[in-house]
Amino acid sequence: MNDNHENNTTESLDEREPLTKRIAKFSAFIYLGLAITVVIVATVGIFSISYDYETSLPSVSVPELNFEPDTSIPQNVITPPEISDTPVGNEQSGVDAEVNDPEPPRVMFYRPINGEIIKKHSMDKLVFSETMKDYRVHTGIDIAANVGTEVVAFTDGVVTAVTNDYFNGITVAVTHEQGVVSYYMNLDSTLPDNIAVGAEVLAGQVVGKVGNTSRIEAKDAPHLHFELHVDGTPINPEPELP
Repeated sequence: MNDNHENNTTESLDEREPLTKRIAKFSAFIYLGLAITVVIVATVGIFSISYDYETSLPSVSVPELNFEPDTSIPQNVITPPEISDTPVGNEQSGVDAEVNDPEPPRVMFYRPINGEIIKKHSMDKLVFSETMKDYRVHTGIDIAANVGTEVVAFTDGVVTAVTNDYFNGITVAVTHEQGVVSYYMNLDSTLPDNIAVGAEVLAGQVVGKVGNTSRIEAKDAPHLHFELHVDGTPINPEPELP
């Protein structure tokens, strides 16, 4: 029995193919595949070289491009800025600038006349009158000036009265804003042509000249009798004069 088993084993080993032969067969298959691949690639290459692309591919038209500018179309031309010789820093340009000097602000209030106040305003205490030889209130101020000296408006207003008062002589009344009225008394009888009722006057405009027409102050030195009334009540004009 043992002899039979040994015989069978030996026969099986003899029939089994050696590993080297199996490897050799596998390698042969690989080489065969590579050879077939090379043949296929060579065939494709020969076919590609011999293929006529000019007759096989569709023709494509390429438009002709013209890069020359079309002068018929207006072009947006950017003009470079001019280079100026203007100096920098604090240098002078040498060009005289036209500078208009601003007009000075207009004076709104004037003294009717320049001169010394020889008789003050007094409503609380009586003042002696050289002409009347008595004591009485003094509703304005007397400003000394020679006869013929021009008298100007205290401020803007409208002439509301031109009278020849029996006691105060030639008088011009000018009404201003805020209920203020200025009175210029003891004027010369000759007034400017434009001084009449309703005439507009500006501050500093001549309204008359110093005269000697006031009967109740005839013996006083030549002067202008000036009064300011607010809402009909005489006030001291001295603090209001510039």
